[in-house]
Amino acid sequence: MAMLFKPLVYTQEQVEWLETRGMVYQLLMDFLSRPPRMSLIAQWRRKVAQYPKAGTSKGGRRLIAYLESIPEAMFRSVCHQEAKEYERLFSGREAIIPSCESLFRSRHEGGGALACIAQVRKLYMDNAIVFNKLNGERDDHIALELEFMAVLAEGMLAKANLQQSCLALADVQIHFLEEHLLKWAQPFAQELMQATQSPLFIGLAELLDEFLVQDLSQLRAWRESQHPVMG
Repeated sequence: MAMLFKPLVYTQEQVEWLETRGMVYQLLMDFLSRPPRMSLIAQWRRKVAQYPKAGTSKGGRRLIAYLESIPEAMFRSVCHQEAKEYERLFSGREAIIPSCESLFRSRHEGGGALACIAQVRKLYMDNAIVFNKLNGERDDHIALELEFMAVLAEGMLAKANLQQSCLALADVQIHFLEEHLLKWAQPFAQELMQATQSPLFIGLAELLDEFLVQDLSQLRAWRESQHPVMG
């Protein structure tokens, strides 16, 4: 008996969902990958206005409100302070919070968690994704894991006419959230909220904490609605 796939047609609401989730992953990746310089903060001040649904969560609202509230006269000094805070939190041997999955999880789960870096690397290879590592980041750095999700989210939009490819992309994202990001991103976000007083990084932490759980739920629901029928 043949497996028949229903036509894969996105509603306007689903297109907005796919665009918004891709944008949120990109935003989180951008701010957690490097110290946020003036150009990055200025870029996202403009960009968040294009995605009103990004502000439906507490963290999203906090982050957008903060970006919009920075006075022009203080913009340069605020950006400098946020870049220094990034360095304090994540850079060098004195970093307060490990920003790689294997290192973060090994503190709580023991040395066995270090194996996850090989699993992450294999998933990137299996999906033909190669990152441009400007600063020699490890494959399981929080920013690369978020970028992996952003790339796959974009792929779901680009391959809407390729039903099985799109479904496979959804399956990979569900697996990656369950087996990797959600194994450590929420505790990472909680530690970040306790370690900083920066409204930028508190907003990012809240958004990360809320968004991943919501995204997994929405992905599962969408995937369930696309079950093939028997013909």
